[in-house]
Amino acid sequence: MIQIREAVHGDIPAIARVHVQADWDTYSALFGLQAYALEPAESELRWQRALCEGDILLVACDGVKIVGLGHAPSDRIGALYLLRSHQRRGIGKALLARLLAGLKKLGVAEARFDVVAINENAIGFYRAHGAYAVGQRINRDARGDTEDLIFAIPTAPAWLSQTPPA
Repeated sequence: MIQIREAVHGDIPAIARVHVQADWDTYSALFGLQAYALEPAESELRWQRALCEGDILLVACDGVKIVGLGHAPSDRIGALYLLRSHQRRGIGKALLARLLAGLKKLGVAEARFDVVAINENAIGFYRAHGAYAVGQRINRDARGDTEDLIFAIPTAPAWLSQTPPA
């Protein structure tokens, strides 16, 4: 059974493993030879900082195993990752619902986030859940320059009131 819960410090190594694996699975397919693997130690530092700074950091657990994560600093969605083995089972929707509910509780009416413009799966997922494009920007990183689409999503979309919290 899948459970969505707030992350704790003891989850950091598992969160980093999921982050590194899910990022690789996604971006190696999109960027091919230009893809690079995230460093687990850097990922751990990112999630430790997120917890220390009071960001929303959620994990999706299948039994005791962490299989996904969601992150929202201030009024942005910073990350939503799910292992490929657990995609298309409603877990991403449950993570998104909890992130949006957490942001709404903080008084945020609309969250923003970026998606790599060639990531059609993510764009389709977010659009199906009420997100809409509000801009674009060039992202410069080790993969090279890529176009990111900037999306906005209401923190109280109609589908959220119909989704039982996990």
